[in-house]
Amino acid sequence: MPKVAQVIVDIAHSQVDRVFDYALGALCPVPGSRVKVPFGRTQTEGYVVALASETQVPQDKLRPITAILDDAPVIAPALIDLAFWMQRHYHCLLAEALRLMLPPGLRGERIKPKQALFAALAVGEQAALELARGLARRAPRQAQALLALIERGQVLPAAALEKEIPGAREALRALQKKGAVVLRQLEVGRGAYQDLKMEAAQVQPQLSAGQAGCADAIMRGVEGHSGVYLLHGVTGSGKTEVYFACLSRVLQEGRTAILLVPEISLTPQMVARFRARFGAQAAVLHSRLSLGERFDEWWRIRTGQARVAIGARSAIFAPVEQLGLVIIDEEHESSYRAENAPRYDAVEVAARRAQKEGATLVLGSATPSLERYAAARDGRISLLELPERIGGRALPAVQVADMREELARGNRSLFSRALAVRLKGCMARGEQAILFVNRRGHSSFVSCRSCGYVMECPNCAVSMSYHTHPERMVCHYCGHTASVPQLCPECGSRYIKYFGAGTQQVEKALREMLPQARVLRMDLDTTKTKGAHVEILEAFERGEADILIGTQMVTKGLDYPNVTLVGVLAADITLNIPDYRSPERTFQLITQVAGRAGRADLSGQVVIQTYSPEHYAIALAARQDYKAFFEREMRARKACQYPPFAVFARALCSAGQQDEAMRAAKGLQKFIARYMQQHFPQWEGCCLASHVQMAPLSKIKNEYRAQLLLRIAKNDKMKYALEYLQVAFEQWQAQEKWKGHAYFEINPVNMA
Repeated sequence: MPKVAQVIVDIAHSQVDRVFDYALGALCPVPGSRVKVPFGRTQTEGYVVALASETQVPQDKLRPITAILDDAPVIAPALIDLAFWMQRHYHCLLAEALRLMLPPGLRGERIKPKQALFAALAVGEQAALELARGLARRAPRQAQALLALIERGQVLPAAALEKEIPGAREALRALQKKGAVVLRQLEVGRGAYQDLKMEAAQVQPQLSAGQAGCADAIMRGVEGHSGVYLLHGVTGSGKTEVYFACLSRVLQEGRTAILLVPEISLTPQMVARFRARFGAQAAVLHSRLSLGERFDEWWRIRTGQARVAIGARSAIFAPVEQLGLVIIDEEHESSYRAENAPRYDAVEVAARRAQKEGATLVLGSATPSLERYAAARDGRISLLELPERIGGRALPAVQVADMREELARGNRSLFSRALAVRLKGCMARGEQAILFVNRRGHSSFVSCRSCGYVMECPNCAVSMSYHTHPERMVCHYCGHTASVPQLCPECGSRYIKYFGAGTQQVEKALREMLPQARVLRMDLDTTKTKGAHVEILEAFERGEADILIGTQMVTKGLDYPNVTLVGVLAADITLNIPDYRSPERTFQLITQVAGRAGRADLSGQVVIQTYSPEHYAIALAARQDYKAFFEREMRARKACQYPPFAVFARALCSAGQQDEAMRAAKGLQKFIARYMQQHFPQWEGCCLASHVQMAPLSKIKNEYRAQLLLRIAKNDKMKYALEYLQVAFEQWQAQEKWKGHAYFEINPVNMA
């Protein structure tokens, strides 16, 4: 008989990152319940993770739980186990991990299922009709309400009757007293996706032989309650239909599923396809919903009303039971890695959850991460391929425009002659085009042509971006704004101008070149308000614009049959980021955005504008040749001993003063060297390099950032080396009692 509840208090601090025992008393919480408990001199919230019959705490010091905060447990047992695994694997705090499993809005601003008043007849229709006749003169509103209920023969919301019959609520309450009407508070949704079709599609598309083969292979894994598959298919090859076919079969077997997609891929078009296919069984979780709408979707999953969840990174924690299948689309996307604590990788978490719950994991991409494709090629996971587009459609014809030659020939426009000609031809044929700009705002930076001064943010070591509406300089890291300088602050020159092209400048130049063109712009600036993202894409889908200009938002999830031209501006900008993954990310970005063209019967064209046409990442992306890129990049990684041939470990220390941050990083470097020498003698053969330097983004929000970067050989000792490193870092934090901020991560997603 349990007498003790084991509780994790909701305090994110390493000193209390453990289980605390509390007496049950008269309360009967179950694992996953949220409770109020005494902690020190205050009351705090906590999560029951287990019940026990014994405790090491003396009875006179065992304090009782104060209250159970919810009617039912909010965290499933499988997710509690997952939180403990995350604590061990990512060395994060248990409270931080458990918060990821909570329904939206439960902490802080409390959200609960929304309820509304509904009315129904409590008597037969004939009796109600006779009563209505008797009330027609002395209580006409009551009579009208009765007639409405008789006519529709169903439960009606009081709010709807109120719109038709002023004073209907009072009339219904009077009828309730007469015993003619029953009033009930029932749960209702908050309106998310009300305009989308909720009936599941009856006719499902016929899969090609290649698609059917992939789906059958995946389902064999589902039936065996195991398996990890990499689905590598070119853009437009129909990976989504393979996903949907497998999801349908999993639901037919009485099991549940999760589909993860990058946040920017959760377009209204994607959501509509998902809901149209699975009806009310589908729930969608993403950040563009209000807290209340997200809670409603979570609640439908929790109560079993929805059995398949689609969402971004955090949807991996959806409270589904009897999990059969997890699918991660665009598995290469960096957005699956959380950059704030707890710094988890949703792909790794999905693999762990699938393994523990007997589910199959599918990773899909047209441009898989090198690490994942290497694992598939080596047989560590199963490789499935879709090498052709649906219906044998050709990949778009790609032309690379050398912007150095354009400039040499006197073309100072943002558009190469090849792109300009194709844009005009596209409009003349009544077709649509997408222009991809790999940044937001008007221009990338403001610089003085006389002395080279670049306007930087005073809080962050980055250049500020020039915006036109309103005209201002903006830091995209901390939000700091400043007026646009008319004279150079350094030398006083008036030749201070903006450089590079942002979405606003591209829009301006496009309107000057094609004044008759109908243009839409989609970036973070134009989609800040709720619904703006939807409005822009729906307008483009309806043909209300000829050209869509966008940042990374337009690279995924868009499937418009009338789009025949894609222009990639400044294709090589990502090559200049100080990160060993820059070529890989450039290849992926160009390949993905090029795939938006020619997805239906009309053939597609792509123009890639670059100052580095000879770079292999751009040349091979133009050929859509993933395998050639994989071989070329793997040779480069092997020569430099970069992942997947080694592992990077980074400790980042930030402080208010630069020398303070550097001193902390150097102190950590020395501490690790001493610790590993004492506890892990093989360290010398594992550590390939150890450097302390300022981070590429050396200052953000008035905090200077220094990093210790370690490169560790991939051998049979690597696992132990990483474990000892984590412990060394934690001991340094505990012993140094450093007041700044520091964190440790393996293979950081962002080397800046």
